[in-house]
Amino acid sequence: MWTKTAPRPTTRSIVIFAVTTVITASLLALMWVRLIQAGNAASNVNTSPLINRAAPDFVITPWNMPTSQTIRLDSFKGHPVVVNFWGSWCAECQEEQAIFQTVWQQYQNQGVQFIGIAYNDKQDTGSAYLKQYAVTYPAGPPQANTTPVDYSVTGAPETVFIGRDGIVKDKVLGPMDQASLEREIQQLLK
Repeated sequence: MWTKTAPRPTTRSIVIFAVTTVITASLLALMWVRLIQAGNAASNVNTSPLINRAAPDFVITPWNMPTSQTIRLDSFKGHPVVVNFWGSWCAECQEEQAIFQTVWQQYQNQGVQFIGIAYNDKQDTGSAYLKQYAVTYPAGPPQANTTPVDYSVTGAPETVFIGRDGIVKDKVLGPMDQASLEREIQQLLK
């Protein structure tokens, strides 16, 4: 039986292979560095078009206060404001609600205002939710259907932090833990 043996590599083919390997490795390293730089640049970009802009005014009709009362955001100018978009149907909102109530009680004497905006909710279930979690800061639906759009809300929970000057300082998508909420409020109080 006759077998064919592989030809011995020539010096030229070894050099070509080595140069190709070095060039390929260099290109991969360059791509890796550029990806890291792009990721760092993207993480430094504000995630919301609201940040550093005037907070859009809104009016809510709280479900946890007298029925004739309305709350207007603009009435809190000069105070830091935490606006939380929530829904009674939202499991993550339920998890964070006790935290919001605790932190509200802790910071209200420092002038920090909390407003809860019901997102895609109904009054009977929303009112029961507010009662269940003993929410004492004003919470209810916005009078204008455009309020969630004005705040670029994509779902609940979302929280917007507004400075004393009425400018949006930050927006957090998803649930917040107590330490993160307090850090955001401390930034508003500076």
